[in-house]
Amino acid sequence: MKWKQYLFEQRFLIFTFFIFMILTSLIILLDPKLQIHISNLLYLLVIISCPFFIYLILDYHRKKAFFHEIMQQIEAGIILQPSNSHNFEEKKIIHLLQSQKLQFEYDIGRLKSKEKEWHEYMTTWVHEIKTPISVSKMIFESESSLDSLEEEMDKIEHLVDQALYYTRASDFSKDYFIQELDAESIIKEVIKGNRKLFISKKIKVQLNLSPLEVLTDKKGLLFIINQILSNSLKYTPPNGEIVIQIDTNKRKIIIHDNGIGISTEDLPRVFEKGFTGINGRQFSASTGMGLYLAKTIAGKLGHQLEIHSLEGTYTESSITFSKTVDHFREELNPFSYKRT
Repeated sequence: MKWKQYLFEQRFLIFTFFIFMILTSLIILLDPKLQIHISNLLYLLVIISCPFFIYLILDYHRKKAFFHEIMQQIEAGIILQPSNSHNFEEKKIIHLLQSQKLQFEYDIGRLKSKEKEWHEYMTTWVHEIKTPISVSKMIFESESSLDSLEEEMDKIEHLVDQALYYTRASDFSKDYFIQELDAESIIKEVIKGNRKLFISKKIKVQLNLSPLEVLTDKKGLLFIINQILSNSLKYTPPNGEIVIQIDTNKRKIIIHDNGIGISTEDLPRVFEKGFTGINGRQFSASTGMGLYLAKTIAGKLGHQLEIHSLEGTYTESSITFSKTVDHFREELNPFSYKRT
């Protein structure tokens, strides 16, 4: 801090002091009872001004030393601790700097954590996607059935979609479009996309569907149902059965399979980021991100995703649409649903 800068910062105090001096001089000069020579008045004003200017000089040096110390501490990566030698203003500055430093360190830590998670996810994802690519190459070279090749391409597409949803999960609210959709048609679209896997594993599908109008994002709901159904197909043995039903009273989609189920110790953690569990490690490579992303997107859409399972017997997943269409119509413009 330079002297000119300090005087500029104290301009209102200096201006007030000079106004006070002028008013005091006028009162003394205009009072007929006070007979004072002008030289004595000037001498009095100088005497009064001296303590004020001494204060300014001392205050300037104190603040200059304080800011110099603050800059040294910032460059060293630490912040001063407030003490009794600091006045109220200086303590507030130190507290603000401490808050900013803590926030900065938190943001840096969060970014590093995300970078680490992304690196770990991509490492697993690359290993997982190599399998269908290698199988596709073998099918192509051996000129085998194109149906098998299409099945591997579907696996690759699913993994690519998962990676895309992972990259934009934090900003998903900027990318979804809320509209009225029929849950039954969404389910049929997902089943059609996985028909090859149903046929290749000879898994039966039983549909107990009925029309259900829901307010949701089509891409988001497709991803959630497709992720659940993919897990059922993956962990249901050949000749198994998957039952998909819509409970209109509870506004719920239920997907039930008679697969290998989920162990009791793994069940509470199935929605954790990167958690693969015993099944993911034993039966196939897994990123552990599918159900995490499905749960995250469901939460952003206002849906409730739950999984119940008994190891060796079944797994049942449900998507509950907690708010009715009429309730949403009261909150949104009934003529134009907007991108939020």
